[in-house]
Amino acid sequence: MFLTKMPARAPLTDQSLEKLTGILPSPLRPLHGKHALPQSIPDNIVCFCRRSATDLNRPQRGRALHHRFVLIVALQTAVTVCVDDRAVRLHAGEGLLVMPFQFHDYIDPEHEKLLWLFMTFEVANDSELQPLRFRPFALSPTIRQLSADLLRAYLTPGDEDLVIMTFALLLARIRKAEPIRRRNIDPPSAPGLIMQINQIAQRKGETASVKEIARALGISSSHLRSRFKASCGVSLGRHLRRLRMEKACGLLRLSSNRVTEIAELCGFNSIFSFSRAFHMAYGISPMAYRKGDKPLRSTK
Repeated sequence: MFLTKMPARAPLTDQSLEKLTGILPSPLRPLHGKHALPQSIPDNIVCFCRRSATDLNRPQRGRALHHRFVLIVALQTAVTVCVDDRAVRLHAGEGLLVMPFQFHDYIDPEHEKLLWLFMTFEVANDSELQPLRFRPFALSPTIRQLSADLLRAYLTPGDEDLVIMTFALLLARIRKAEPIRRRNIDPPSAPGLIMQINQIAQRKGETASVKEIARALGISSSHLRSRFKASCGVSLGRHLRRLRMEKACGLLRLSSNRVTEIAELCGFNSIFSFSRAFHMAYGISPMAYRKGDKPLRSTK
C-alpha cells in the first residue's frame, strides 16, 4: 500500500485574499456565526515618541506614576525598564505594557540615541490586560503592521473611531503574543518596597499615613522615609499624595461616581478640600477634568 502525503498548507498569514476565500466552507446555518466577547474598549489614547535616552526620564522628577496604561514599543536601542520592584531589559523589536499605578523609570541605555514609541490609554475594566503585567512581548509582523496602521489613523484628522478600533485590535494581538522568556535583573531600589507601600495604601483607601505604613512594614517612620527617598527620588509623602490624586483622575475619567463620592473614596473629608487639592495638582477643577479639559500643570 502506498500512502500519499498531503501537501502542508501554508500559514494563513501568508495566504492571499483569493486563497483564504477558497478555504472558507459553505455554511449550513449562515445566520449563526462568531459572537463578540465582552471586552473594554480603550479610550483617551495618546501616542508619542522618545528619541534619546535622556528624554525617557526627563518629564518626571523621580519615578513616573499615574493611573493610565503605558504601552512601550522599543524600535531602536535596548534600555532597562524598572517597574515597581522588578527590572526588564527591553531590546529593539520588543514591547512592554506598564499597568496603572506602577512606578516606572528607565536605566542602562545601550546608546543615547533611540527610537521608542509610547501609547498611553485608559480602560474601564482592565481584567483582560492583567496577564500582560511584567510580560515583555516580541513585535511580530502583525503587531508591527497594526502599530503602523494605528499611527496612520492617529496622524489623520477625523479618524478617531479608527484609532480606537485599531488600538483595540492591537491589544488583542498583544494578548495572544508569545511572551519573551527572560530572567529579570535586580533593580537599583529596595526589593518590594514600592509595591508593598502601594498595596498598603490601596487597602486603606489611599489614606494611610506614613506612621501606619511604617508600622505595617515593621520599621520606623524615619527609616521608611529615607529608604523611599533613596529608592525613588521623591518623598514618601509626595508619593502618597500622587496616589490619591491619580486615583481621583481614574475615577473621574472612568467611573460614573459623583464628585462628592470620589472625594470620599480618595480620603478627602469634604468636596471643598478635594477640589482645592485637585486644582493645586492639575490647574483645573475635578469637573473640568472629567469633561476632558487638558490639565494646565501636574505634580507628577
